[in-house]
Amino acid sequence: MNREETRLFAIRLEVLPGKTLMEKFSNAEVYGFDAVELPGRYLQDYYQELLACRKKLPLPVSSISLGYRGSLLSKDENVRKQCRDDIKSLLDLCSVLGAIGLVMPPALFKDNHQCFTGSEGDKILLGQLPELAEYASGKTVHLMLEPVNSDETEYLTTLEHAVRLCESVNNPGLAITADWFHMHKEEMNMAIALRRCGKWLKHFHISESPGRTEPTPGGLDFKVAFDVLNEIGYKGYAVLECRCLTGLAETVLPTSLAYLKNLARRSL
Repeated sequence: MNREETRLFAIRLEVLPGKTLMEKFSNAEVYGFDAVELPGRYLQDYYQELLACRKKLPLPVSSISLGYRGSLLSKDENVRKQCRDDIKSLLDLCSVLGAIGLVMPPALFKDNHQCFTGSEGDKILLGQLPELAEYASGKTVHLMLEPVNSDETEYLTTLEHAVRLCESVNNPGLAITADWFHMHKEEMNMAIALRRCGKWLKHFHISESPGRTEPTPGGLDFKVAFDVLNEIGYKGYAVLECRCLTGLAETVLPTSLAYLKNLARRSL
């Protein structure tokens, strides 16, 4: 990224005000964002509206997060197959929307029980990832593994683990989403961990800790993140994956975005 370029920022759909998708996307544009990330969990709530207005949306869709049933690590093969089928359908949608791909934590406590973990989990997952990576590659999108913190999963909590999986599959359809919030809880050295992702990093989530609110001055050190992203040549989105906001969206989101853009410029 040269000095004429700027970091691309996206925002999660849930925290945008508006009664319709068009209103939400329009507000994101007004606030200064470059794209919107869609929550797959609630896809059925807005799926038909999305298809109807997708060519008129003022901003692109950056990505879809979650939205599949079950887990690729379930001990029930029928559940694993259902999950694979759902993932393929979501990858199809990513391709239609022009999104970079699907964000996938392999197993979350809130969704899945009786899952394989550890080396057995690796074996089960690696038995399925090549097929899914090839499918994603054929659609020119990515299936993006996301490590999350150990309060939410007992499998895949570090970027190093995600890198090993990507290296084992070695297909450009498989990639990594790094999340600065989760990294803050799990990584011994966040800069080293992010740098280790290298070419596998295709997506980046940011939010404040604690609370997963919009980034603010005095919180997590996002300048370090932008320094490493520029160092490794990352050109994708930085997505504000906020679960809640500290104030009105029309006030706090433009302020947070201006703060992050300033940090990103200083990293060029």
